[in-house]
Amino acid sequence: MDLKERRARFCYEAARLHAMMLGCPVIPKSWDNRDPDFRKQFVELVDDLCSGRRSFGDFKEAHDSWVRRYEEMGWIFGKKYDPENKVHPDLVPYEALDPKEKVKDEVFLRLVSIAKECIW
Repeated sequence: MDLKERRARFCYEAARLHAMMLGCPVIPKSWDNRDPDFRKQFVELVDDLCSGRRSFGDFKEAHDSWVRRYEEMGWIFGKKYDPENKVHPDLVPYEALDPKEKVKDEVFLRLVSIAKECIW
């Protein structure tokens, strides 16, 4: 596993654990059980953030970017999470997110910072 994937895997699994501890309604599958296309775009995102090629001015921008990426992968909005049919209840404007979901964006960006500084 190269540096880019180690950083992405760290951010993903730590964010997943955070969602579990918050009791969020959507707990993603483990990294190893995610679709290869998802893992590829996530590695690219974390690498772009770590390298400074991409940045987010605020959490709303991070969420909006996440929504666009999911839509590009064929996901649609639905009230009940259904990964087999690519349906996700968080494909809504940032303002409409549950507070638990909003804090996940903040935690993700903090994890990227930790990955950049502490995983080499």
